[in-house]
Amino acid sequence: MSIVPAALAADTRCRLPEQADLPVLEGCRQTAPGTLELSLAALARLPVDAAGLGTVLAAGQFYYVRRDGRHLPVVAFDNGADAFSEGLVRALVDGRLGYYDTALNPAFAARFDWGWPFEDGHARVCDGCRRGTPDADGHVPMLGGHGYRIDRRGQRSPPPR
Repeated sequence: MSIVPAALAADTRCRLPEQADLPVLEGCRQTAPGTLELSLAALARLPVDAAGLGTVLAAGQFYYVRRDGRHLPVVAFDNGADAFSEGLVRALVDGRLGYYDTALNPAFAARFDWGWPFEDGHARVCDGCRRGTPDADGHVPMLGGHGYRIDRRGQRSPPPR
């Protein structure tokens, strides 16, 4: 969960959250929830990592962005974009949680109400769970529903021994 100041949550311009002063990336803005408009100049200026991914913050939403303009709205975690774990990152798409690779392709269909990062080849997910009340640090518990583990293909896997 992330705590983004209200002024930034309302600002549709893209900002570079990896830099301390959160500078605006000119030519980049959120046009609708989950959708960015990026100019060629903005893509050229976007700082990227070894995997070819840059991170922007627009309207309170973190996105991973590739130089070709492909982008993905990802889960916020500890005041930043969710980190890749075992090569996959979590993203909410059309209200469902899924896992995506560094090319921003889905590993399998987004179909969970919530999920945690992959660890040792598996991730915990839940169906029918709902967000609880945030604590003082902004962490939100997931309540109710049915939890289980999945493998990297999105298939149910047995509980750990």
